[in-house]
Amino acid sequence: MNSRQPPSTRIWVILARKAPLAAVIRRGPNRHVQLLKWDLAADTFEPGQWFKGRIYERRCDVSPDGELLIYFAATYKQPLRSWTAISKLPEFTAQALWPKGDGWNGGGYFTGDREIHLDHFPGDDVPHPDYQTRCRKFRITSNAAWRGEDDPVWCSTRERDGWVLHSNGVWGEYYLRDSSVHKASVPESWRRPHGQSPRSLEMSIEGIGMRNGPWYVTTYRVLDHLGSEVLRLGLTDWADWDQRGDLLYARHGCLYRQAFTEAGPSPAVKLIDLTANKCPHLSARDWAQTY
Repeated sequence: MNSRQPPSTRIWVILARKAPLAAVIRRGPNRHVQLLKWDLAADTFEPGQWFKGRIYERRCDVSPDGELLIYFAATYKQPLRSWTAISKLPEFTAQALWPKGDGWNGGGYFTGDREIHLDHFPGDDVPHPDYQTRCRKFRITSNAAWRGEDDPVWCSTRERDGWVLHSNGVWGEYYLRDSSVHKASVPESWRRPHGQSPRSLEMSIEGIGMRNGPWYVTTYRVLDHLGSEVLRLGLTDWADWDQRGDLLYARHGCLYRQAFTEAGPSPAVKLIDLTANKCPHLSARDWAQTY
């Protein structure tokens, strides 16, 4: 009897800071990734290109105007192995590209609509020869300052977007022989204030390396001004407040919206189910290849 579990669907979302738009990065099976564009005003979704390989979603960012995505991708095959690129949502087709070659650092974030922090060290930020002219359309305002993986990009974008470190967490030796996940004895937790009410959203990183699941085992909950729990989401891929104050979150391959009133949370609304999506082997649309 085949005891293998079907591949899980993971979702990561990056909200634009000055427009009601977001990038949705859908992953599953492990090396099949789809990009979608989310119109937050209408809650509609434009499906985009698929990529066979690894997109390191926590090293990605969306331009403030919601038009562009900077991302770190890898196939770990020649000729590039890994690279940082900028594309038009909802496509992965590169408008600018910087080769990387390994899994350290990579990716970046927008410091303006066409200005970026490129998480390559100086000297390792040379554009691909085929993209030199296009790369000059973007200004690199800063480079990597220390060696890392998802951090320093993820830490920088969290802090920029209003997340505050609440607990550093306590981790033992990273050893997965007898467990499917490396658990923290004390979770690392971050909180983001609501902005329009005395509530806050708490993200806790409770483990790393879940088999057939997310790399970061994260739980979320909503707290009141006293730190008491108002709503528990449990194991959740991603959650955040949107610009109008609703709670958005991704769980089990679906995206949800949940409003809050003075009396408490309203029922959550499922916006889309992405579990059945499959890679159709489509090429990029013509408009995504020019900039």
